[in-house]
Amino acid sequence: MKERFHYDTDLENIAEAYHVIAIPGHLDNLVADTGEPLSVFFQKNRELFDCNCSFLPVRMVSACADGRLSYHLHPTDAYGLEHEGMRGKIEGGFTLTQSQEEYEMYLGHNARTREEFAAMVHEGRWEELMRRVRVKYGDFVHMPIGTLHGESGDGTEIMVAFSTNGDITYRLYDYGRVDPKRPLHEEKVIEVVNVPDNTIGSRTVLPRKEEGCLIYDYYSGEGEYVGKRVKTCGEGRFGLEEFMFILCVEGEGDIGGYSIEAGETLFVPAHFGTLQIRGRLDLCILSYIDGQSR
Repeated sequence: MKERFHYDTDLENIAEAYHVIAIPGHLDNLVADTGEPLSVFFQKNRELFDCNCSFLPVRMVSACADGRLSYHLHPTDAYGLEHEGMRGKIEGGFTLTQSQEEYEMYLGHNARTREEFAAMVHEGRWEELMRRVRVKYGDFVHMPIGTLHGESGDGTEIMVAFSTNGDITYRLYDYGRVDPKRPLHEEKVIEVVNVPDNTIGSRTVLPRKEEGCLIYDYYSGEGEYVGKRVKTCGEGRFGLEEFMFILCVEGEGDIGGYSIEAGETLFVPAHFGTLQIRGRLDLCILSYIDGQSR
């Protein structure tokens, strides 16, 4: 990630980069040229976002796993706020690599009832409980609230994730690792996990061509998040009626008169109109459509 995004940091490795996040007092991007946290910028400039939310509702991160991540889930906003003072999250993601090769991830579980789920957990029957799925590199995986999941990696693949703007993770299983900063939450997981949950898989998204762009429409859920990918080679035009954040994951060029390169993120206000894009660029688009509150 340091090489791809040209980040100047003393960190030996980067596990995760928060490109768009606005959780006051926790994780909060600074907005260039203003010096303000993104959460403050949102509150001061609500007309630029034009959405029926009292807080910025979406977030976007990239991550590079080296080893096995925990088997975990995210609770509903209501449950997270009641127990932790913070929202959960609905999320979805994909690897930047696109190929016919596959990798394995844990997604959902094999228990048929909550009682069976609890018994498997308390008896440590992890191999029986954990549901394995094969995912092609570049396929999109959407994970609703309460979905158990866990990935692994060798430190070479970067994943981009779109989500609602929360940061509560409940870990069920962490391969015997003991770390006070990574506690387990078995009973809370048992309480909020989706049961049954044995149908979710990945989805291959083919691009559509429009105005010089290849557009991948990954997901659009009202009151959740909108996630897209846009590739250009030369010149193209792209726009949304809603506000959006544009993360450049490869290349360099110009978007609406603003230069951009890998690792940088631009904010585009709602109703801005169509953007003129120049350059060979690979862009991730995060947006939001109003819907009923969760």
